[in-house]
Amino acid sequence: MYSPNLTTWRAQYHRLKRGLEKLRRPYRSSTEYEDDLQHYLQDCWHLKDWIKNDQSTSASGLIENEVAAHRALRVVADLANGAKHFTRTTHREGAYVTSSSVTVHLAQDKPIDVEYIVTLADGTTLTASSLVTDSFDAWSQVLARLGLDP
Repeated sequence: MYSPNLTTWRAQYHRLKRGLEKLRRPYRSSTEYEDDLQHYLQDCWHLKDWIKNDQSTSASGLIENEVAAHRALRVVADLANGAKHFTRTTHREGAYVTSSSVTVHLAQDKPIDVEYIVTLADGTTLTASSLVTDSFDAWSQVLARLGLDP
C-alpha cells in the first residue's frame, strides 16, 4: 500500500476500470468470475473513500451526496459491504444476490456465461452484469459533475 502522498484517487479509478475490463472478457471458471465481480464491487464502492480522503481534490466534501444520488452505486454499496463484512448494519437498497446461473457453451471463444441476479428490498431485480455497467456509468457522471478528470 502506497503512502497517500504517492498516489491519488485516480489509482483507484484505474483499478476499477481494469476490473470492468476483466469482467467483460470470456470466463472458463464461474469461481473466477465471482472473485472478479466481488473485487469490482469493492473497488467501485471504495472509489468514494479514495476521493473523500484525497487531499489533492476539493470534491471530498461533495462526494457522499453525489454518490447517494445514483441507485446503482447504492446497490453496489450494499453488495460490497456485505462481501467485506459478511453481514451489514446499514442497507441503502436492501440488495442481495439471490440467484446465479452458469451456461456452458461448446464454442472455445466463449466457454461460459455467468449471471447473478440481485434482488432489492422493493422486490425489483437486476443482473450483476447490468449493475456493473450502470455503476461504472454512474461514476463517469459523478466524476464529470465534480470536475474530476480520471
